[in-house]
Amino acid sequence: MPLSDMERELTTRQAALVDSAFEEGQYESGIATLEQLCSPTSYPSKSHLRQLLYIALYPPSLPGQHSGNHKVTQESPSKLSSRHAYSTLLPSPTASELAKRTLRVLADINSPSALLRALPAYKDPGDEEVASPTDGPGSASDADSFVASEAVRFRDCKNCWNILKSGFIPTPQDSHTGGLASSPRKRRRGESVTYDSRMGDEDPPPVVGENAWPILDWLLALFEKDEKVTEAHGRARYSPLLLSHIPPTRSESGAKWDANVPLGIVSYCFKQEDEARRMMGGRLLNLLINLTSTSLFDLPLFMNLLIPRLPSDATEMSELLTGMSATPPLCEFKLALCQHYLTRARAGNRASRGRGRPRAQPRPVTGRGRAVKQSQAATPASESQTDALPPFGSNHRSLPPTAELLHLFTSKPDADAAMNIVKYELLVTYALLQASAEKKSQDWIDMLQSGRVAEAVEEAFGNTSKDRRNSNTLRTVLLKMIPVWR
Repeated sequence: MPLSDMERELTTRQAALVDSAFEEGQYESGIATLEQLCSPTSYPSKSHLRQLLYIALYPPSLPGQHSGNHKVTQESPSKLSSRHAYSTLLPSPTASELAKRTLRVLADINSPSALLRALPAYKDPGDEEVASPTDGPGSASDADSFVASEAVRFRDCKNCWNILKSGFIPTPQDSHTGGLASSPRKRRRGESVTYDSRMGDEDPPPVVGENAWPILDWLLALFEKDEKVTEAHGRARYSPLLLSHIPPTRSESGAKWDANVPLGIVSYCFKQEDEARRMMGGRLLNLLINLTSTSLFDLPLFMNLLIPRLPSDATEMSELLTGMSATPPLCEFKLALCQHYLTRARAGNRASRGRGRPRAQPRPVTGRGRAVKQSQAATPASESQTDALPPFGSNHRSLPPTAELLHLFTSKPDADAAMNIVKYELLVTYALLQASAEKKSQDWIDMLQSGRVAEAVEEAFGNTSKDRRNSNTLRTVLLKMIPVWR
């Protein structure tokens, strides 16, 4: 999405004031100056945005970090002096907190396009104006200071998700040289080797580092703001900027679908004990679902990626489904998701439901060089009904017949707790969509009045359920809702 005509990048003279403070290691002063200079009509350069992100993501100091945890050796005075000078250039916790606050302020006053231009993005087939993060006047100062040279790593990553990973910003202890190298380029090269070497460990680094949660929140706020801007221009509610951080197909034509990385972040968020972090997972999932409002994002293939990642824990399943907004597109997606989930379960493909951890997925396009249409054609027959759904948009798809939905609803009465949650959400969401429709379907009205829906509830949550206590609660709640639905 193009930048607003009302916004302009800070002038060279204004940027020089910030550069001067950063070059001297006066990060708090430089950040405060940058925040004062920015306004709804003025935004930072890409270089300054990358430096803000670097300082914000810099890991908190550990005991002995600046004094060095390396083995005691006979070092020359010049090397000791150089090591001390290097340590004084490292961002402090105070500077890191100030950078996070300034990023939040900028998210409020500047457009998402003006801020996210600092990060690399994939070319969006529907938007020819996705800018390269290396162009423009802001890139000229990328090597003017220590923090600027270190922040170049943001320019070289593939997308916004990579900057959230634990270890993306290494500490001096992560370097084999004890945190000191002869040049910024060698430091970055050494740090990259250290980070890549972790990939061979049994447990990969977390997809969201402990210090990166505020940055994930910042990214989500920008994507959500971008949705509102897009909708205000008369288009479907989705974020073109989020779409630009999802890789294209091999042919670079057709709808995107490979949301594996952001879905991995969603799964990781829902495993957190902190409620705010779990809510971030729901916000990101809502953003991804809204992409299906356009023909630029493939709904069936996205659904196939999401189903194996659904949690097996009932509490996590409930949080995921109830966290979806009550807008018609998201309700329609939730209904299709529950249908898809139960169809797979009915077919006995329990392994495909996942165990709460992401599984390695075949890459029908990039791994085998197949086109998207070929991937869709390979979908099992038991899933064809759900996968054939058109993308959500202004023309909402018709709801499935009530008899068909109740048949799926009453399948596998020995369901576990997570499946009971899915059944509950299936019926409640269906009723909500019926209530919001211009005209309720006659078969739904007839089955409500004849008692068939109540019979289905009794059958679905009968005594054969593996989770009898939770099943009885859900049955009681649904039976009380039925008079309201009539």
